[in-house]
Amino acid sequence: MQIKIALISILVACSYLIGEYLYKAYTKRHKQLNELIRILEVMRMDLSFGLYTLEEIFYRIGENKEFSLGSFFKHMSIDLKEDNSKTLETILSKNADFMIKESYFQDKEVDELKKLILTLGKGDVYSQERMIDLSIENLKKLTTESKEDVEKKGIVYRKLSTIIGLVIGILLI
Repeated sequence: MQIKIALISILVACSYLIGEYLYKAYTKRHKQLNELIRILEVMRMDLSFGLYTLEEIFYRIGENKEFSLGSFFKHMSIDLKEDNSKTLETILSKNADFMIKESYFQDKEVDELKKLILTLGKGDVYSQERMIDLSIENLKKLTTESKEDVEKKGIVYRKLSTIIGLVIGILLI
């Protein structure tokens, strides 16, 4: 009987942890979206005031330790510096896989960032600033959507998984 109670307790604890993991995934996605908006604002300032190259901007962002997406931008900078024969699109597709694995972004956010990076460097400073501003506005919409996901789906998953674990535990008793 004691073994059965211990196993049921482990089942309930595991179901709670699964719900907590799903909830934290939604909150981390929301935080990373806000971080990406800050990164784009830094990028816009660097473009307008510093007149840095794309490689230098990516390097400066990658060196900032407070950004969790810094490693993505650092890898982009290194690839831009080392391999001049590859196009920006091939470098981006290679590093986008890394970003998808290391972040909680959905395809919408990754596509928005890809679209922005591919348009950078193809116009004057003002058009690039407008493209960054447009991407920031699109990401702000996605941020409100992710906040709703945290409040609705994240909390529901956390509670639902705990309840399911409890129900299964009661049925096993």
